[in-house]
Amino acid sequence: MDGENILIPDTNPFQITPDIYGQAYKAYQNLFVYPKNRVLQIILLLLAVDFGYHGGKDPSNTMAFVLMFACLALIAVLWFNPRKMRRSVMDVIRDIEGDKYIFNLYNDRMTFRTLPLDSEDAEDAPAEPSVLYFNKDMKASEKSDFFLICKGKQVFYVLPKYALYDNQADILRDTLKNNLGKRFRCKI
Repeated sequence: MDGENILIPDTNPFQITPDIYGQAYKAYQNLFVYPKNRVLQIILLLLAVDFGYHGGKDPSNTMAFVLMFACLALIAVLWFNPRKMRRSVMDVIRDIEGDKYIFNLYNDRMTFRTLPLDSEDAEDAPAEPSVLYFNKDMKASEKSDFFLICKGKQVFYVLPKYALYDNQADILRDTLKNNLGKRFRCKI
C-alpha cells in the first residue's frame, strides 16, 4: 500500500476495553437491530390489540386470544434477544481482551491490524490488515470515547479515541464526513 496518501500513520498499539466494546456493540445495535425490531414490535402490538378487540367482542373466539398472546410473546422475544446477544458477545470479548491493534487512515481506505499477543512492534504483525474502503456499504458513528466503523451489517470495528493523539481524531472525523456524508453520524 502506498504511503503517499496516508493521513494517519500507524497508531500506537491499542486495546479495546470490554466497557468500550460494550458501548460500541450497543451503538451497532442502535444502527441495525433496534430500528427493525421497533417496527416489528409496533406491527405486532397493533395485531395484538386487534385480536384482543375481536376476542372481547366475541369471548367464544379463542383463536383471537391465542393469536393475541402469540403476538405479545413475539414482542417479548424481539425485546429480549438483542440484550441476550449483547451478553453473549461480551462473554466472548472477555476471552480476547488482550489483543492489540494498529490503525491507519488513507484518503480512500482505512486499515486495522491485529498484533500478536506478546508483540509491541508493528513489524511483528504476521496477520494481513483488514482493509475498509470508503464505499456505500460503510457506515460510521462517533461517540464520546470511540469511533464505530461498520462494514455492511455484519462487521464492525471500534477505534477508541485514546488510541489517537494530537489532531488525529479531527482528521478521522473530517475524512469520514467527506467520504461517507450522511452515513457518518457524529454524536459526541
